[in-house]
Amino acid sequence: MRSDKKPTPAARGHNFSLLSEEVRRLGAVLGRVIAELEGPDTLAAVEHLRRLAKAARRADAAAFRRLDEKVAGLEPAAALRIALAFTAYFELVNLAEEDYRIAILRRRRAERLRADPTQQHGVIRESIEAAVLALKEAGVDDEEMQEIVDELRIELVLTAHPTESKRRTVLSKLRRLADMLQTSRTPESQTFPERDSGPLEREIASLWLTDRVRSRRPEVVDEVKTGLWFFDNTLWETVPHLVEDLRQALAVHYPGVRAPGGWLTFGSWIGGDRDGNPNVTASVTADSLLLHRRMAIERHRLAAQQLSRLLTVSNRRIQASPELIELLRDSDQLSEHIAILAARYPNEPYRLLLAGLRQRLTMAWGECTPELLSRLPKGDGPGQIRARDVAETLRTAAQSLARGPAGRLADGELERLVQQVDTFGLHTARLDLRQHSGRHEEAIEEILEAHGVQSGYSDLSEAKKRKLLAGLLSGRVQMVPLESGPHLSDDTRDVIEPLRLAARVATILGPEVLGTYVISMTNEVSDVLEAVLLQQWTGACLPIAPLFETLDDLDRSGRVLEAMFAHKNYRAHLQRTGGAQTVMLGYSDSNKDCGYLAANWALYRAQEVIADTCEHAGVRLTLFHGRGGTVARGGGPAARAILAQPCGLRHASIRMTEQGEVLSTRYHNGDLAHRILEQVTYGVLLGAHAARSRREWPDVFVEALHEAAAASHRAYRRMVEDPEFLVFWKEATPIDEISELKIGSRPTFRRATTRLSDLRAIPWVFSWMQSRFNFPGWFGLGSGLEAILARGDEALALVRRMYAEWPFFRTVIDNAQLTLRKADMGIAELYSSMVRDPAVRQRVFGAIREEFDRTCRAILLVTGEKELLENEPILLRSVDLRNPYIDPLNHIQVEMLQRLRKGADLPPAEIEALRDVVQLTINGISAGLKNTG
Repeated sequence: MRSDKKPTPAARGHNFSLLSEEVRRLGAVLGRVIAELEGPDTLAAVEHLRRLAKAARRADAAAFRRLDEKVAGLEPAAALRIALAFTAYFELVNLAEEDYRIAILRRRRAERLRADPTQQHGVIRESIEAAVLALKEAGVDDEEMQEIVDELRIELVLTAHPTESKRRTVLSKLRRLADMLQTSRTPESQTFPERDSGPLEREIASLWLTDRVRSRRPEVVDEVKTGLWFFDNTLWETVPHLVEDLRQALAVHYPGVRAPGGWLTFGSWIGGDRDGNPNVTASVTADSLLLHRRMAIERHRLAAQQLSRLLTVSNRRIQASPELIELLRDSDQLSEHIAILAARYPNEPYRLLLAGLRQRLTMAWGECTPELLSRLPKGDGPGQIRARDVAETLRTAAQSLARGPAGRLADGELERLVQQVDTFGLHTARLDLRQHSGRHEEAIEEILEAHGVQSGYSDLSEAKKRKLLAGLLSGRVQMVPLESGPHLSDDTRDVIEPLRLAARVATILGPEVLGTYVISMTNEVSDVLEAVLLQQWTGACLPIAPLFETLDDLDRSGRVLEAMFAHKNYRAHLQRTGGAQTVMLGYSDSNKDCGYLAANWALYRAQEVIADTCEHAGVRLTLFHGRGGTVARGGGPAARAILAQPCGLRHASIRMTEQGEVLSTRYHNGDLAHRILEQVTYGVLLGAHAARSRREWPDVFVEALHEAAAASHRAYRRMVEDPEFLVFWKEATPIDEISELKIGSRPTFRRATTRLSDLRAIPWVFSWMQSRFNFPGWFGLGSGLEAILARGDEALALVRRMYAEWPFFRTVIDNAQLTLRKADMGIAELYSSMVRDPAVRQRVFGAIREEFDRTCRAILLVTGEKELLENEPILLRSVDLRNPYIDPLNHIQVEMLQRLRKGADLPPAEIEALRDVVQLTINGISAGLKNTG
């Protein structure tokens, strides 16, 4: 396939020659593979559609019509081959762009290593060292810096949100291709020598011949294994580099500050998130925990084995510490096998210590069966090893070595393993449990009624609920223990059994394997007290994180937290679980509820109120940001997103979700994973200092944005409350087809309804992204900005000052620019043609188009630029160059959707063929836009 990779005027000054060369090479190889496997006619058809799409992009109406006519004449088999060609092209282009970024990063890191570490020249932007230097320049002294790094806690939480459209098999093939690209480059010249392209062609041919669409919907355990793939392939080896980055930066710029350990960790919702997913049972959660444990144990076991062969230090040469000798004498460290090793290597204590550790890990690995968590153990067996045991063994060895002349052996492999144990423990990632508040209420109601305590619990007022719950929690209201009570329904057991499992897990594996208990759609204090009561009844003791999602919930979050902290039963639970409060913010549902600008403003204000409430109550706060991949769901550059809203970072603690396709975009490659993680750390370090010094923004900024958000909210609600709007959405987007995709275990709707409030935000965003409206990422912003700009020149000067000085406002505007640039009203109008009622089609699309134009005009007035993304030339170039390759996929998708929707009487085989094409175009458009939902 041909590629037109020429720098746009906005991108001049950037050297894209390496990227252009790589894309041309990959396009040529793909073209040869297509011609060989499918014949030259297929390649010619692909090229013809690409040229038509490119001409249509130049406002050639005739080319647009011919493109439509050409696609209309395609049989499903031919359409599938063409869609596959564009999909494969984007997959390769994405690899090339990543390879380009990696080449630049590696070169900059190499240059920085060669430079004087005390000098600022060559410091990588948004790196950990850049953050440390910025804090030093801001006057942060050693004492404050030590406080910040001691409090530093970053936890990234992987979720199974169904936006990753690639199979794990395809991910593995793309990983191999990425490795081949990197190894084919000459490090000195950063160019590609002429080499045999045979291996590359074979790998691309294998990719071409691999099914892209799953044959069945993945089960939850499949999603767990996909999440673990990223740990096994990149994260496990990447984290020690981040830890070392912080240590070195402090050693150079703050030599008196000690670097902490365990500040970067991971969590997971995969196998624990049961909000609206009936497939996540207690048994599935148990399987997930065991899979996590097996991976961690296996990685540590192999590392211990390698270390035992490295640390063959003789006690006759260097005397081991008394602590190490005592640990070695511990009976748990000895076995028949170790006794044999001791006889063979009597003077190698480190080797024996690590061999004993490896054996204990091997035993624990073998015990990771369903039976392990089925009941409480009678006592700790030898396999019940905890992460602290592993850490103690390794640190004892490191401290012993560090005391003598062999101190360098405490670094390297041994230090890396210590860091990995600090990060991953014996659980890889802490598993959160999540449940909807409504399910708790239903379970409480059934239990109370069955025990004769209270009927009609859900009909009680909030005050009466709190009084009853307080009585139950304190024992003033008596009831029969839950275990000996009457039979419970399956729905109630689904709520209770995961908590019973959590109680067993904490005893058997340790409380550190579990994260927080997240309550989605938290509206009142009773929602939290219900969860506390259910935990008390089941013996669980998990920290509770209320999740505030809708506009009303965000506005009331401070009052709810204040009442929680004032309630003695909740305060007691808080103390039992460590005394720190995690509060989760829902970016997806808030956007769906009130629109882009109003949601962002509500989230910003809620963070300020939540931080103030926790500080007043003397409670350490960790904000848990439920961000997604797209701008509509809180996505965007990590460091900027954190620094735009630093008020919740006073304690340098943050949790963030990493969802769906974000995982494969960010973490399939070690270099890219390192870059993302260092940007997050950069943002948290600077954000912690900003939160401590807390700058107050001018009242005129706040008042203007409040007015804009209100106007934006009104415009958004007028649109989504239009009774015909959801009809338009259902018919003008592939939402039904997305719902049928076999990409996730969760249903599209939380409940068996089709109301917007019950629709999950992910398919909502996904469907608008596919059809190029990108509606959730900008709609209402133009009306909001226009409400301010209508005042005249003074208002324009004000918003330009806000854009220049206020990071939050600038991030909101810049993220919308990217969304608007990826949107295309010409393609969106093509999708609108599928709406059956012409009046609905014209009215709703006209309103969307009008708001789109209004938003583009307003943003350009605010930024003072001539075109969207002018200030981001690399992004602008990438988006503009991709469009001619995405457009044919959109045309094919619309054509196949129309045939499907009109072809109820078609033969089953033809319907299946049409669905295959639609599903493949969904993959391809996602790859082209680098976003799904």
